[in-house]
Amino acid sequence: MMIEFSILPIGEESHIGKYIAAAVKIVHESGMEYRLTPMGTILIGEWEPAMTVVRKCHEAVRKMSDRVMTRIKIDDFKDGERLPEDKIKSVENLLGFQVKK
Repeated sequence: MMIEFSILPIGEESHIGKYIAAAVKIVHESGMEYRLTPMGTILIGEWEPAMTVVRKCHEAVRKMSDRVMTRIKIDDFKDGERLPEDKIKSVENLLGFQVKK
């Protein structure tokens, strides 16, 4: 399962790096496999541990801000574990070229 999430403090300054850093520290310390992207974080793993990490991240940012919005997307598949890179490779194979990274 892959879970992509992003956390946005509402009503704060335009630079949100310190909020993102607090959440990424929690993700990193969880030991779960993850990918940080410019628009969110992808967790790779099982439902309960992944959702626990998302909740902890949300709560950490909430302590720093009066209002927080967290967006979650879940890719749950039967065929076993896939990595984000596998999904990209599949599209590249169909295209016949590598996409920009």
